[in-house]
Amino acid sequence: MKHIVASGCSFTANYKPNTQHLNKSDDAWKTDSIENYTWFHWLWKIYKKQVDAKFHNYAAITNDNKTICRSIFYKVNDLIFNENVNPKDIIVIIQWTALTRNSWFISNKNYNHHHSCLTQYIQTGNCLPHTNDFIQWKSKQNVYQHGYFYLSGGYYSPTNNPDNMEKFALEYVNSVLSKEERYIEWFDSMIGLFSYLRELGVTNIKTFQMNNNFSSNYVDGIRTEPFYNSTDTYNSIINEKMIFNTWDSEIEIYKNPYVKMFADRVDFDKYFWFFEEENLHKYGGMIEWSIRNFTEPLDSMNGQLPKVLWRELNNLTENQQMEYLNTYWYGHSSSILTKKFVEDVVLKWDIFQ
Repeated sequence: MKHIVASGCSFTANYKPNTQHLNKSDDAWKTDSIENYTWFHWLWKIYKKQVDAKFHNYAAITNDNKTICRSIFYKVNDLIFNENVNPKDIIVIIQWTALTRNSWFISNKNYNHHHSCLTQYIQTGNCLPHTNDFIQWKSKQNVYQHGYFYLSGGYYSPTNNPDNMEKFALEYVNSVLSKEERYIEWFDSMIGLFSYLRELGVTNIKTFQMNNNFSSNYVDGIRTEPFYNSTDTYNSIINEKMIFNTWDSEIEIYKNPYVKMFADRVDFDKYFWFFEEENLHKYGGMIEWSIRNFTEPLDSMNGQLPKVLWRELNNLTENQQMEYLNTYWYGHSSSILTKKFVEDVVLKWDIFQ
């Protein structure tokens, strides 16, 4: 039996594993409605028909790249050392998130609002924003029992964060955050994880990005945002399928020697899939792929899947979609596109051959 272990952010899961569901099931993500399927839902639906496999989704909303690595480390160890799974039967897929995100571990001794948070969880099944406690239920009586990872998210919209961590995170943003600092921590975590997985005998590894984290003119944009005309973003994205032209752009990761010493040790050709379109874009991720591939033919499965670009646009009229895109421009790849992504991209990777 194969074991497919994935992690990422909200582009891979709609909830938080072992944190958010009252039924305390590792498979709670499988209950999502089909119009909200991520790429991993479709991989589960399609690939399970081809092979005998179990699917483990450790992605979480607002995850950063370090916590993504930690969750993969945790679940692979659990499979090999607790369930006696052969490392050769494990396939690891990682969806990297936005470069700027970060996280910090908060011990339960420092968790001032533990009881109120636990009460909220028991009553509603929801956890506090910006938290991740992916340790399995068999190892804890309640969420946050052993602490949690505080996730900075995007820093842009204040939420009801625990432990006054919002103030701490904003001080970090103002005093420490930089592209170089984020690359160093990301690549350090990545190299450590890849080396450990190889040592265990787990060699089927593939990764891809939520968005382009490498091209200079993209990373230097405000919030990595393409320069859309805010008065007609709908037309720019939906009809013109406009994305940044990064074809001749410099690559950020080789400019600073502290970053370069890590980047030189990553085999990007082996472990990364990048969206690439000649004379237009290099080093892209799922956002760029989605915009460029939102075109017919698209399989709506007899109307089950909304024909929209982003999941946030489900069930909206065209005018409502225009209003949304003119305000935010970005979103999560829709179910109809994540299905296409699995069929046209993921299942063609060498790890599935």
